[in-house]
Amino acid sequence: MIKLPVVALLLLVVSCATTDYVGESYTPTTHVDIYFDAADVNRPFKTMGTAQTEGTEYLSFEAIQQQLVQDAMAKGADGIIIDGMDTIKVGESRSTSGKSDEGPRYVVTKDGKLKNVGGDGHYDSVSTTTDIRDKIIKAHLIKYQ
Repeated sequence: MIKLPVVALLLLVVSCATTDYVGESYTPTTHVDIYFDAADVNRPFKTMGTAQTEGTEYLSFEAIQQQLVQDAMAKGADGIIIDGMDTIKVGESRSTSGKSDEGPRYVVTKDGKLKNVGGDGHYDSVSTTTDIRDKIIKAHLIKYQ
């Protein structure tokens, strides 16, 4: 038996992918055949439209494909022909971390002068830039004739 937290996590992972679609829609279907070349489709069909499903780099291509299949069924497709997959840069994240010494700290000596007993106030830092990427699957939705 699947526990509720596992189901919630699966829904969250799949819902992190979105599909953009341009084309015709029909009555929803309950199954979609997956092809990687139009020559592999062994029955007459028409192309309904073009879809692009995109998810974060942390999703697997398999999870993104599952979202594409769900969306294709909702549009009434009988099959999808996957045209390709890619990973694209969509932004970047920067972070800086560092450490400083305590900075100058002074005491008054017996002769009334100031003496630095701390650091020099020097700050060392490291900046890191990380690319943010998305994964994309492009496909054509088809309807059997």
